[in-house]
Amino acid sequence: MERIAFIIGDQFFYWSSIVLTLAAGVAICLFLAFYLPQGKGEAAAVGVPMALVLSVVLARLVHWYFRPDSYAGFLAAMTDFTSGGFALLGVFLGCGLTVLILKLLRLEEEPGRMLDAMSLGGCAGIALGRLSCFFSTADRGQLLEQLRSLPFAYPVNNVVTGAPEYRLATFVIQAMATAFIFALVLAFFLLYKKRKAGDTALVFLLLYGMSQAVLDSTRYDSLFMRSNGFISVVQVSGAVAVVAVSALFSVRMVKSRGFRIWYCPIWVAMLGMLGGAGYMEYFVQRHGDRAVFSYSIMTACLGGIVLLAMLTYFLSQRTDEEEDEETEDQE
Repeated sequence: MERIAFIIGDQFFYWSSIVLTLAAGVAICLFLAFYLPQGKGEAAAVGVPMALVLSVVLARLVHWYFRPDSYAGFLAAMTDFTSGGFALLGVFLGCGLTVLILKLLRLEEEPGRMLDAMSLGGCAGIALGRLSCFFSTADRGQLLEQLRSLPFAYPVNNVVTGAPEYRLATFVIQAMATAFIFALVLAFFLLYKKRKAGDTALVFLLLYGMSQAVLDSTRYDSLFMRSNGFISVVQVSGAVAVVAVSALFSVRMVKSRGFRIWYCPIWVAMLGMLGGAGYMEYFVQRHGDRAVFSYSIMTACLGGIVLLAMLTYFLSQRTDEEEDEETEDQE
């Protein structure tokens, strides 16, 4: 149930929509602040409206695909935006497609720097946008017996009895986690001078993917695969992001330093922790009363993968002395 902010004539304006609009504004402003000093004004002028349109369309398309029962049909879903929902995954796709189109149009020769700025702006926008769920019943978890206060619990009125039920405030935890990720990614962007264009976006995907692989599992309204109805699309996407970025960093490390036998324990540990996280997801679905234990172990496993992935990233960065030695050897 959405809370109405105000009514003008026959138009209803909801608090959640207002917060999401503010979040989008924050994301755009931060994107421009980080992109324009090194990017092109023409690319920004075309990219911002293009990303907005594509994100809205793809966010609705993804939501319709995984929640077709929420709409009268495909045409209704894609033409009437006054009701229904939007999937954040579609925003990621819309931004990525925008950068690709700008690259093809030759408006942006270095897509990585635009993706870096989008990651920073988008991360801040997500942190604020999650708070829109204060004014709806979305993005919450299981019923809580003892906790009755933020940031872990928030009341929802039972649709049958009208009595308040305290559920896990997943949206608040997501907002806090994303704000923390924004601080880490911003520090990386500003302080690490040896980064390449696109590295900030990869670090963001690594950290945000880890957070969603855990937190989306706690939601009672996740987007589920059509094929089975119980595997979370967002959770799988988060896990794929973690694995893909980790693999990319490992490839960079091998290309930069050559293969070393001591890399193998790192990769074995990452695979073991990935298996541990997967088992904990299986475990929590069958033992909901041990959710704290399950999610703690899952977070530890995925966090370990992130730390090892960042280790491989930093190992792939050659020092000035190493580069000089390689140049001398080639001469």
